[in-house]
Amino acid sequence: MNKKINAYDVAKLANVSPSTVSRVLNHRSTVNIYTADKVDAAINSLGFGKKKNERNSRLIIINVPELSNLFYTEIIEGAKAAANAAGFQLLVDQTEINETTADDFTAFIDQLNVYGLILLNQLPTYLLKKLSKITRVVQCCEYNIESNLPSVSVDDFAASRLATQQLIDSGKDRISILNGPNSFKYSKERERGFKKALSENEIEYRKEWDISLPSISYDIAYPIVAQMLSSRHHPDAFFCISDTLGAAVISVAKKYNLKIPEDIAVIGFDNTILSKILNPALTTINQPKFQEGYSAIDLLRTSDGNQNHLFLKTELIVRETT
Repeated sequence: MNKKINAYDVAKLANVSPSTVSRVLNHRSTVNIYTADKVDAAINSLGFGKKKNERNSRLIIINVPELSNLFYTEIIEGAKAAANAAGFQLLVDQTEINETTADDFTAFIDQLNVYGLILLNQLPTYLLKKLSKITRVVQCCEYNIESNLPSVSVDDFAASRLATQQLIDSGKDRISILNGPNSFKYSKERERGFKKALSENEIEYRKEWDISLPSISYDIAYPIVAQMLSSRHHPDAFFCISDTLGAAVISVAKKYNLKIPEDIAVIGFDNTILSKILNPALTTINQPKFQEGYSAIDLLRTSDGNQNHLFLKTELIVRETT
C-alpha cells in the first residue's frame, strides 16, 4: 500500500514547520502569502487532498478610489488587457479601505481566495501588512514609501518640476498650483517639484496660491479659481495636477475674458481625453496610464514579495495653453 501523506510530509517538502502547514490549511490569513504558496505547491505535488479553501488562481481585484475620474479608466483598461493576456479575471472594486472597513474587506478577499490585489490608493503600513497576509499586493500610482511591497508609479517630483518650468519658459512669474489632498504622496511630490522649479528660477512662491483641494473636482475648483482671478493681483499661470482642474481654469478665464495663454497660461496632468478636446487644447504631462495598469498586473505575477518599485516615464505634451 502507498504510504499515507500527512502534514509532516508536506512540511518537509515545503521546508516549513508542520504548524505552518496547519495554519495554511486552517488560518491562512496568519501566514505570509509566499510561504503559503510554497505549502500549496507541496500539497499539490504530494496530492495531499484539497485545502479547506483552495486558492482561486484566476481572479485579481483592482481597488479604485473613484470610477468617475477619467484618470483611472485607462489604468483599468491596461490592467484588464494584462489580465486577459495571462488568463486571469479582473474584478473592479471601489471599497474605501480604512480602519473601519479593513476587517470586512480582508474577509471578503480571503473568502474569494484571489490571486492578488492591485491598490490605486495609498494605504498606511499597518493596513498593507494586513492585506499582504491574505494575498499578493501591488501598489499602483499611489504607494506607501515605508512599505516594502512592490509598486508601479511615475516620478511626480520630476514631472511637476518640468511642468512648472514650461510655465516659466512661457514668460510667467506669478504661478499658482491647484493640488489634490495633501495626504497623498503624489500631492506632496508635485508640490515639491513645483517649489523646486520656482526656487531654481528665483520666482516667488506664494502660499496663498498653493491650493490643496479635498478632491479632484471641476465643481470644487471652479469657484476657487473664480475668486482668485477676480482679484486685482491674480496669478498669470496655473499648474494643475489634473486635466480636470485645468478645464476649470480655462472656463473661468473665458468668463473673465482673459486670453489663453497671453493673460493666463495653464498646464494639466495625466493627458486624458479631456486635455485634447478642450478649447484651447490643454498643455499637460502625459502619465502612461494604460502601461501603469498593465505593469501592475505583470508585477503582481512576477514579484517574489521583495520590494520592487517600477518608475515609468512621463512626457510633456505642449498644446495651446502655454
